[in-house]
Amino acid sequence: MADPAEVIAKLHILYQRGLEEPTERDVSVTDFDPSTISGHCHLRGQYRTFRIFDISQCHDTATGEIVETENIPKLLFDHYKKTPRYTLDVLHSNHLEALQILLYVGKSDGQLRAAERKVIAAACKVLTGDGRITEEMVSELIDSINIPTIHSFKVAVGRVAKRGNPAMMKRLMIACNTIINTQKNITATEQEALDYMAKRFAK
Repeated sequence: MADPAEVIAKLHILYQRGLEEPTERDVSVTDFDPSTISGHCHLRGQYRTFRIFDISQCHDTATGEIVETENIPKLLFDHYKKTPRYTLDVLHSNHLEALQILLYVGKSDGQLRAAERKVIAAACKVLTGDGRITEEMVSELIDSINIPTIHSFKVAVGRVAKRGNPAMMKRLMIACNTIINTQKNITATEQEALDYMAKRFAK
């Protein structure tokens, strides 16, 4: 079964590929592009990919809305924009530097503990204003990011400072201090990171 958090929409489709007999299928869609939809096929009990060209009928099971085949990608994109997945994708696209800063500070003592992941997840909720974001979603996101070097950390801090968003800078400082405070002692690397952020954000 598809993870409910990953499901964009549930569609009921009439699907016919080539000369095969048409079949009715319920699909919990987790991925899509202009020509295909992918997700859990309830008929087969497996993850499957379907060509939109081969879908002759479709309706949204949540709303009952009948969807013309050519409008399936638009429907799915409209649903996707309402999901926490979209929120995190936008955060990754538009504010990668914030994620790099949080990850660098979290990993600056050599490991990223559960408590630090929890703080980063909470910070992502604050930064995006989306309370639906889960720790699992954020962990998956940050695990996909290369661990920043000291150089890339400083570049990220500089870019955030250059944007001049006081709220963003304040939230990052609070989050980074909270990450460090999950441990009893502060390392030299952690202190250096905080000092650098404070200096750059004060300009």
